[in-house]
Amino acid sequence: MNQERAVIAHTAVDPAADPSTSDVLDQVAVFREGLAALGIPFDVVAVPEGRVWEHAARLAGCVVCNLLEAPPGRPELHAAATAALELLGLRFTGSPAAALWLTTDKVATRALLASCGLPVAAGGRLDPRDPSLLSRVPPPWILKPAWEDASVGLEGDAVCNTPTQALERARALAARFPGQPVLLEHFLPGREFNVSMLAVEGGVDTLPVAEIAFVDFPAGMPALVGYEAKWVSGSFEETHTVRRFPGSGDAPLLTRICALAVAAWEACGLSGYGRVDLRLDEAGLPVILEVNTNPCLSKDAGFMAAAGRAGLDAGEVVRRIVEAALRR
Repeated sequence: MNQERAVIAHTAVDPAADPSTSDVLDQVAVFREGLAALGIPFDVVAVPEGRVWEHAARLAGCVVCNLLEAPPGRPELHAAATAALELLGLRFTGSPAAALWLTTDKVATRALLASCGLPVAAGGRLDPRDPSLLSRVPPPWILKPAWEDASVGLEGDAVCNTPTQALERARALAARFPGQPVLLEHFLPGREFNVSMLAVEGGVDTLPVAEIAFVDFPAGMPALVGYEAKWVSGSFEETHTVRRFPGSGDAPLLTRICALAVAAWEACGLSGYGRVDLRLDEAGLPVILEVNTNPCLSKDAGFMAAAGRAGLDAGEVVRRIVEAALRR
């Protein structure tokens, strides 16, 4: 692999960008560190608005470390930028465009998972003009825009207990994210977990399962990883949402959680690396919340925390991600 040359291609970031957007620069730093540790020469290219073709000459002949994300308000460009890499015949890290198209749409993803017999929460697309879904899905409900990531759209009161609250929030989300479906799901009451995964030849490895603990959340505050918990430094949600790694006492549950994560990886066609988020239902059974292709690799994010727990540093993580790209 030392004969390879790499290009870290990332979404161009405005200096005034929201932290959920500028976070990509922290991921660039991880790839810089990893490639340098491996002795792989590299360049860094900032790509505005998914315009990959403008940089085709600089990307040619290289392994592209694909950090091309969706600019604010343009969720469709996440998969489109990767599709451009495919059309240019380039080798790149992470999942293919088809997997990105699928998992960008939470409504489509849950439909595919359910068709494969995998557990998802009761729910579906809520049309603010037609409240009939509310009669088929038990409350409380969580509502979110179907195409956003990084908990964008999960600010404020994302969990609703009455049809009036749910419809008001659905109308607000539809106005804020025009053209996007609004996803409504039964808000599951149990523990929350995420499983980070790295491809290996012929399959995928699960890293240590992390649990998200909601410490001392007061009554009435929904225990969820919303926008504030991820991006508002110093907020109650951020300081009281804690990542932990369960011990051997949870071994049967963790085995089941890992099996579901791998099944979701395979069903959605992920490649390279990924993360699956799950939560326990009223019976204590794990349910898939979300499938994350090309999840965040910043050092304080869940993927690198799980990698560190497994004894993997940035160089080893990057090596395995790049090797997966070369095998593909």
